[in-house]
Amino acid sequence: MDPESRSERAAVATEAGTETVLLRVPADPDYLAVIRSASAHVATKFGFTLPEVSDLRLAVDEAGGLLLRHTVPQRPTGGAADLECRFVLEPSVLRVFLSLQAQDVAKPADDDFGWTILSALVDDIRWRAEGPTVQVEILKRRSAGR
Repeated sequence: MDPESRSERAAVATEAGTETVLLRVPADPDYLAVIRSASAHVATKFGFTLPEVSDLRLAVDEAGGLLLRHTVPQRPTGGAADLECRFVLEPSVLRVFLSLQAQDVAKPADDDFGWTILSALVDDIRWRAEGPTVQVEILKRRSAGR
């Protein structure tokens, strides 16, 4: 994609009040630190307080860990599976989508320790498995007055 069309797409997203940040790393727990770091930067840009940034950072890390622990990533021929993290910044809500292609999936139980912690850190959490794509969606609202 040429840089001009990318800039036009970013401008359209910004005009509509929504920005998207996409990050793709190998589906390996060692790379969760990259996603954690990105989540802190995005949350800071979004205007979250320091405790909210810490909560989101921990939630994104736990969601990524749950996704990797409860799936067997589908490895493309001759390559490694990717974990995709999409941050969608709306006027008052930050949505984080972590997803990967998997060949085997076991949804975490509602009373799973990690799921319980994750639920306490964010406003909403959803686990979806559609075909080979498994996704965890995190929703965090901006505090009133910002």
